[in-house]
Amino acid sequence: MSEPPSGPPALDRVRERPGGRSERVRSAVLAAAREELLEQGWESFSHRATARRAGVDPATVYRRWPSRPRLAVDALLELAGASVPVPDTGTLAGDLEAFVSSLRGVLEDARVLRLFHALSIATAAGDEELRVTVRAFWSARFEQGGAMVARAIARGELPAGVNADQLLEQLVSPLYFRALVTGEPLDERLIETQVALAQRSPAA
Repeated sequence: MSEPPSGPPALDRVRERPGGRSERVRSAVLAAAREELLEQGWESFSHRATARRAGVDPATVYRRWPSRPRLAVDALLELAGASVPVPDTGTLAGDLEAFVSSLRGVLEDARVLRLFHALSIATAAGDEELRVTVRAFWSARFEQGGAMVARAIARGELPAGVNADQLLEQLVSPLYFRALVTGEPLDERLIETQVALAQRSPAA
C-alpha cells in the first residue's frame, strides 16, 4: 500500500469550517468506500480510489482512517446500519422477523457475498489488523442488535440475564451458512423457523 500523501491534512482544515462540513465529508467518504468495496472488492480497495470517488483530498481519508481495514469496517458498519437496521416493532417476534428479513436482502446481493468471501480469505491468510477490525465490526453489530433483546426484557417477553449475543448468533447463523457455504435459498420458511427458534432457545 502506498504511503499517505504529504502536506497539511485536509481533515484538519475541514474541522475549522462551520456548518457540519466535517460530517458531510465523512459521509461522502464512507459512501464512496462502500461502493469501492462492493464494486472493486477487498484486494483492489484503497484510500486513493475512495478519495477519488468521494471527490476529496486523499489526505482527508488517510488522516481519519490510517489503514484499509479501519476504513473498510467503518464503511461496512454504515452499510449494515442502513441495510439491516435494528427495528423496533413493539414485539420481539416482530423485531426478529424484520431484522432477519433485512439481512436476507443483503445476503442475496452477489457483491456482498464476494466481499465476505474476500475478507474471510484475507483474514485466514494472516492479516491480523483485518482480523481485529472485522471482529470490532461484529462486536458493534451485536451491541446494536442487543437493543432488541433489551427491549424484549423490559416488556417481559424475555427473562432478565438472557444472553443477547448468543440469541442473535443463533438467529442469523443459518442465513450466513446458506449464503456463504451451501448456496441454499434464504426462503420464508427459514426466516419463520429462525424467529421461532430464537424465541425459545436456551439463550432466551
